[in-house]
Amino acid sequence: MPSDLYIDHRQRLIQVRDRAGIDLPFSKGIMATSILSTGLETLHAHRIAAEIERELRQRGVDEIAADDLAELAAEAIDRDAGDEAAERYRAWRRAKRAGRPLIVCLAGAPGVGKSTLATRLALRLGINRVVPTDAIREVLRTVIPATVLRELHASTFENFSDGGEESRPLATFMRQAHAVGAATAAVASRMATEGRSVIVEGVHLLPGELRDSVQSHKSAPLVIEVLLTLTDAETHRAHLTHRLKNEPIRGGQRHLEHFPIIRRLQDELRRIARKADVDEHDVAYPRDLTQRIVDQVVSQVDAGIQHAGQPA
Repeated sequence: MPSDLYIDHRQRLIQVRDRAGIDLPFSKGIMATSILSTGLETLHAHRIAAEIERELRQRGVDEIAADDLAELAAEAIDRDAGDEAAERYRAWRRAKRAGRPLIVCLAGAPGVGKSTLATRLALRLGINRVVPTDAIREVLRTVIPATVLRELHASTFENFSDGGEESRPLATFMRQAHAVGAATAAVASRMATEGRSVIVEGVHLLPGELRDSVQSHKSAPLVIEVLLTLTDAETHRAHLTHRLKNEPIRGGQRHLEHFPIIRRLQDELRRIARKADVDEHDVAYPRDLTQRIVDQVVSQVDAGIQHAGQPA
C-alpha cells in the first residue's frame, strides 16, 4: 500500500461517513490528494491534511460527515493558503458532489506534451483513468483490416494521391481521426455509463467532436475540452528533439522528418477549435499551466452544475 494512504491503526480511527451512510477511515493521503485541486504544492497539501487530522483528534472526533469534513478542510485551506485556494476547493467539491462523470479531453499535435499534462491533471483532479487515442488506434488496427479502412493502418502523415478528397493535405489524418474518434466516444460513453471520470488525450481528438458525441448520454457527463499548442515552431521542434533523445521508442525521428506536416496539422486543429469554441493553451508558457487548466475544468464543471439547476 502506498505510504501516503497508510492508516495507522495504533491510533484511534476517525470514521468519515459519506452521503450514502458508508463509513470509511480518515486518511491524510486521500485528504491531501483532494486538496491538490487548489493548486497547492504536494508538500503544502500534506501539511494542511496533517493539520486537519490534528484538529479532529484535538476535538475528540470519532465520526464526521463527509460534507462537514470538506468544510473543515476549506476553513483550514483558507487559514493556511487564503480564500482563493479555499474557494477552488469548495468549487471542486461541488463538482464532485454532483455525481456527474467528468470527461477531460486534451487534443493537440504530436510533441506538445499532451501525455505529460494528462498525468499531472489526473493527480490534481483525482482521476485514475487516462486513455490515449494512440492505444485505441492500435486496438482498431487489430480488428479492422487495411482493405476496409486503409487510413487506419497508414501513418498519420501519409497522404494518398489517387485524386478526389484523399489527395488533399491532411485528408488521411482526418479520416483516421474520425474513425479513432468514434471509438474514443464509445469508450467515453462506457465510462459515463459506469459513472466514472476519465482523461482522454491524443492527436486524434478533433475539438468539439467528442463533446457532441456524448452530449445526449443519459448520465449527462460534463465534457471539458482543451487544445494544447506550441505556436512557436522552434520550441515545437525542440520538444520533438527532446523526445527523440529521451524517448526513442516513440518515433521522434519520424516526427521530425514530417515536422512541416505536423505544423499544418496544428493549424487545422486550431481552426477546428475556434469553430467549436474550444479553449487553446500554449504549452510554451508552462508556468501554472496545469493549474490554469484545472481552474478551467473546475469553473466549467461548476457552471454546468449550476446551469442544470443542481444544488450547490
